[in-house]
Amino acid sequence: MMPQKPLISELYSKMTEDPRVTVWHISLYVAMLILWQQAGFQIQVKISRKKLMSKAHFGSITTYHKCISQLCDFGYILYRPTYDCYAGSVIEIIP
Repeated sequence: MMPQKPLISELYSKMTEDPRVTVWHISLYVAMLILWQQAGFQIQVKISRKKLMSKAHFGSITTYHKCISQLCDFGYILYRPTYDCYAGSVIEIIP
């Protein structure tokens, strides 16, 4: 298996070459990569919308939901919402 830090660099490089991706997607994805790293590169990482929006500097919930949905559609993440503010949703980074 590839060491995790080079993997993060590879994932980021792949994203920056994708013409569908905007600065909003990159900002949210980098925030997710940071949380993934902080969680010890676990397969599934619990997230909160509030925390991700803060780290990615999002002011709009609509933009957040649009970008997270598109990151799923583009094949960068798997997202499992819980709709429970105490439990947190789960993401998986797709290498």
